[in-house]
Amino acid sequence: MECTCVNLHNSLDIEETDEARKKFSNAKSISSSQFFGDQNSAADVDAKVTLSKFSGSSAISSADLFGDSRDNSRADVSASNLINRLPFQAQDISSLKNMAGETGKKLTSLASNLMMDLQDRIL
Repeated sequence: MECTCVNLHNSLDIEETDEARKKFSNAKSISSSQFFGDQNSAADVDAKVTLSKFSGSSAISSADLFGDSRDNSRADVSASNLINRLPFQAQDISSLKNMAGETGKKLTSLASNLMMDLQDRIL
């Protein structure tokens, strides 16, 4: 191990070694725990246990990760299941369609009248 002493402003001597360069020379990245040693192994063990619960999952929610205990089973409904659960009838859907069409006609008329009024005032 090669050692070099560095003197900063003649008041403090710092010893440098090439140990880290040798140890991590081929690494693309390193963590602080790899460089300085494992400072908090209990937290690492807890994190590994938590993450191991999700090893086969394709997705996890923050509630799953952080242990939110609220019951979200009612919220896990797909759109198609929701439509099937709602008591819509063909008549209800037809009424909604007609109301949307009438509202669109009224908005078109309102916009047209507004534009004509603005043109009259300008000219």
